[in-house]
Amino acid sequence: MGKTNNILYVMSGQNFQDEEYFESKKIFESAGYKTKVSSTFIGTAQGKLGGMTNIDLLFSEVDAVEFDAVVFVGGIGCITLWDDWRTQGLAKLFLDNQKIVAGIGSGVVIMANAKILEEINVTCLSADESHVRHGNANIMSENVVVSGNIVTANGPTSSKDFANAVVGVLNSLS
Repeated sequence: MGKTNNILYVMSGQNFQDEEYFESKKIFESAGYKTKVSSTFIGTAQGKLGGMTNIDLLFSEVDAVEFDAVVFVGGIGCITLWDDWRTQGLAKLFLDNQKIVAGIGSGVVIMANAKILEEINVTCLSADESHVRHGNANIMSENVVVSGNIVTANGPTSSKDFANAVVGVLNSLS
């Protein structure tokens, strides 16, 4: 499986965290990566700050082979995806395929609920710590934590550092 230069976003169609998506997308695209967005429906997603983006794929249409990484975006709407078997399945699928699995803000809870963060150093929003601890992760105080193929960030203020960390891990694998 060669490098595809594609990154998949997983996010809620309503009230996703604008900075976490738009800031990272700029960095990914300037580094030569194409991005696609997946959610529970095809159409237009709206961020909690009013930003809009197109949803390209349903969760069921995602093929991990077509992407180098998956990014779980937070925001208040993300809570509806925390216990969604499809989002958890994507986290496991990408990890099983030796892809980068990344989460920022409340998106990290999806990864914890998928049980892929057990005994791994991660970071998350302080408001989400109890959920992430429930997934047996080791919570660190840093803004961004890289643990092998897993990258986590604590929220919107870390969006640029998060995206640069993901790109760094992707570049180290090529």
